[in-house]
Amino acid sequence: MSSTIQESLVPTAAGSPALGLPRTSWRGTRPEPWLPGWCKGRSVSFWVMMNLSVALAYLGLGCAVGYFFAAFGLFPAPIWLPSGIAATACMLGGWRLVPGIFLGSFVVNAVTFGATPAVAAAISVSNALGPLAGVMLTRRLRPATGLFTRFSGVVAFILGAVLLHALVTATFGTLTLLMLGGLPWQGASAAWGAWLLCDAGGTFYFAPSLALWLGLERTPPVPGRGSGSRVLLLDSAVWLATAGLAVLVFSVEMPQRLPSAQLVFLLAVPLSWIALRISLRAAYTLLTIICVIASAGTVAGLGPFQSPGVVNPMQSAGMLVVLCAMNILTLMALVSERREAGWALAEANRMLEYRVAERTEQLRLQAETDSLTGIANRRGFLERAEQALAAERGSGQPFALVTFDLDHFKSINDCAGHAGGDVVLRLMAQRCQSLLRAHDLFGRLGGEEFAIALPGRGLPETLALAERLRQALRDIQPGFPLPGRGHLAASFGVALRRPGERLGSLLLRADSALYVAKRAGRDQVREAAEEGPAAA
Repeated sequence: MSSTIQESLVPTAAGSPALGLPRTSWRGTRPEPWLPGWCKGRSVSFWVMMNLSVALAYLGLGCAVGYFFAAFGLFPAPIWLPSGIAATACMLGGWRLVPGIFLGSFVVNAVTFGATPAVAAAISVSNALGPLAGVMLTRRLRPATGLFTRFSGVVAFILGAVLLHALVTATFGTLTLLMLGGLPWQGASAAWGAWLLCDAGGTFYFAPSLALWLGLERTPPVPGRGSGSRVLLLDSAVWLATAGLAVLVFSVEMPQRLPSAQLVFLLAVPLSWIALRISLRAAYTLLTIICVIASAGTVAGLGPFQSPGVVNPMQSAGMLVVLCAMNILTLMALVSERREAGWALAEANRMLEYRVAERTEQLRLQAETDSLTGIANRRGFLERAEQALAAERGSGQPFALVTFDLDHFKSINDCAGHAGGDVVLRLMAQRCQSLLRAHDLFGRLGGEEFAIALPGRGLPETLALAERLRQALRDIQPGFPLPGRGHLAASFGVALRRPGERLGSLLLRADSALYVAKRAGRDQVREAAEEGPAAA
């Protein structure tokens, strides 16, 4: 069986967000969100160089693996690491890098394993198209947040990148050997099973860590990790100690009485710690190194899997790969799922609080605003004026209040109807607001009666303002004839706050001045008399 069969395993799930066959030209005339940023909009020459790089990487790793295992009498190989190269290439460029995978596979099969050109070409076709099939399936199943942030993403990785990819390459590779390579039918099932496991193992070895390092997949975040020198030193020490322990365990002959074949699976514990503490990329990179060490040591007759109780040492090494890989990926997916669910809930709560506050403010404004004129209603005006008066109290700054009432407003309603009266009120409010400062408070006390609170204004200034307002109201043209004098008129009362005086008393004095203006003939401004209600 040719080892190139195993090379095409494409771990679609470990790859880019949208794995599969792209439907664009070389320069990407259609959007391809699955392409990493550094590959978008590239020219043909870029992809030619990428294909050459993939072919050389595949060829170099394939030759190294083939010759290594051949030196120990294992032909072609119990596990095919170049399948991880093929998988990552398909995640990176999709169909664009298929030629590079085919070229590397063809040379390895023809040179390293001595396959005829026809056999090498047929196997290489399946090795190049198998990853694409797996990538396409993983792309369909992949969650939007990423392969390694959801358990469904890990399942998509296994179904597409591992199983479908390996099924395609093993099935078509075995058929090629049956028809062109002289493989007897009796050995077809064994060859197919070995091929399948070979490619699947290569995917678990290589593809996830390569995809994470190349930025093809988002690394699940690890919140709350400190960045101090002690923390970094501890993380590095655990990482290096785990790698050193793997080297030690698989480079010596273990004592036969020690149940080392079972104890070695405890390496999953520090790997899980690193995944949760540092990052998934750091943990999977270490796993890749451990897998290479474990495979090399086991093939060399060293390490815990060479004990008398182990029937198939390489199968045990493969189980170590699968167990640790599944443990890391599943653990990180479930933890990320929970973390992101917590963040989503916190964000939803923040949005809810914001919307409740926003709606509460809207309701408050509605409750304090006069719907006809858009200025403060009686409740809103009195509340804001009371607050402004309290803020001015003790500062020594003057505080004036103006109240005014439109003269003969009932006549306007009688002649022009209530709609005409509403027009006059709106025009009056707009004209008055245009003459007031931004921090002056203007409100409708009811009907045609209005009030203006003037923080910081003295009596002369207030009287002058009231006169300007009276004159400005005379110029209002509502679009229909006004009864009486033919123009809009209003009577004004002005009062200046006495020391310690409250709003109710101030408002009462301003109203008294307004009634004086009414009795004196209307359409005039009057100042509150010095004698009046005492301050409360």
